[in-house]
Amino acid sequence: MFSIHKALGPLALAFACAAAPACALQPTSDEDGSEVSEDAITDVPQSVVERQAIGNCWIYAHASWLESMNLKATGTEFDSSQTYVTYWHWFEQVVNGEIDGEKEVSTGGWFRTANYLVTTYGVAAEKDFAPSDTDAEMSTVQKNALTKVNQELSTGRLATDAARRDRKLVRQVLDEAFGLSPAVRAQLDKVFGKTVARNLTTKSRTTGKLLASTANTFVIRASSFKTAYTRWDAAAKKSVPVSTTLDVAAKEWREVSYPTWTSGRRDVQIRLQRALHDAQPVPLSWFVDFNALSSSASSGSPQGSFTKALLDKSGPGRQGGHMTVFEDYEVSLPSGEVLAAGSTLDPSKPADKTKLDAALSPSAKIRFYRIKNSWGAARLDRGFVPGMGGYHDLYADYIDGPLKSCTETENEKPLAERGCTSSTPGLRAVYLPPGY
Repeated sequence: MFSIHKALGPLALAFACAAAPACALQPTSDEDGSEVSEDAITDVPQSVVERQAIGNCWIYAHASWLESMNLKATGTEFDSSQTYVTYWHWFEQVVNGEIDGEKEVSTGGWFRTANYLVTTYGVAAEKDFAPSDTDAEMSTVQKNALTKVNQELSTGRLATDAARRDRKLVRQVLDEAFGLSPAVRAQLDKVFGKTVARNLTTKSRTTGKLLASTANTFVIRASSFKTAYTRWDAAAKKSVPVSTTLDVAAKEWREVSYPTWTSGRRDVQIRLQRALHDAQPVPLSWFVDFNALSSSASSGSPQGSFTKALLDKSGPGRQGGHMTVFEDYEVSLPSGEVLAAGSTLDPSKPADKTKLDAALSPSAKIRFYRIKNSWGAARLDRGFVPGMGGYHDLYADYIDGPLKSCTETENEKPLAERGCTSSTPGLRAVYLPPGY
């Protein structure tokens, strides 16, 4: 977990270390002979790394995003409940007929889906909704609930379309599957009703007032959840601090696609770098191929990194879409100097500001991006960045690709049978603050 840092100025960028104090990067020489600076580039305020138990990485990325903005606004880390958002995601799927005729809920989703869910149903602290998950890195509640809900959809109480339209029954099944206590169920009833006849955006037809009240419950409206981030003022060429609420952030942050072709990529990179210079928790959507992940330095690629060079040696492996949040990056300046991820730059110092400005040059070259993941902090099969449990480096060759995308995403079949006929860049989209 990254600590809160004493500000060095309006754009302070301070050193942080995920695990042990000794993990600070030391000056080294790069393999191509260029000098590597001990100056780091960004340090985004991050909450503790968690581990997803099911395929809902997008909910974990969204939680990291709102937790970071709240941490910046309040100075206190808030442990939001991914399980709470998952509960409502499944409720919406079932009652709205999104799984009509199917036997399983979908765990996948998008950043905009998460924005809709927190706007509609609010935010909850993990300790209030799923207290057994509070001190656990991975949610057993979600894993167990998925098995139980899918059984109910297949052969149980929700096996028919008529049953799935019974909102009270769906609530009952979900409450049981998630193991919600009587007290938690009572608070959900109080805010939304047993049949979810209202949500946090439902208004009276006569008065226009919101119908649901969250008073004396654990449910926090998005309009009451504090956030702090920055807007980019293009005319003034500077960032402007913003203190607002989650509902506003959900509307203001925008998805920016990473170009499939080379043209335009550097422009998106510069916009992203500028947001990271301002310590913004930028989410990203990217393509995972686990054959590109180096579990140790002996692989020929840096430990904890995703590289196309490593992937090319073995061919496509297990793959799919993924969402996480940026932490830092490493860049080669036009001068040939390399600014390394992991230590401190102070933009109030002229020499450091010159380097930061040079990092935004069209001719600067990104070496890798460092990302906070949702695969836990101590998994032996994830080869994390040394001293940075839960973090990975996505190298430029992997980010840009092209990477082979296969119809069969698991690597159990021979390569010729997997339908690896299309290609994709490793980075697919970023979600930027307003103006960037």
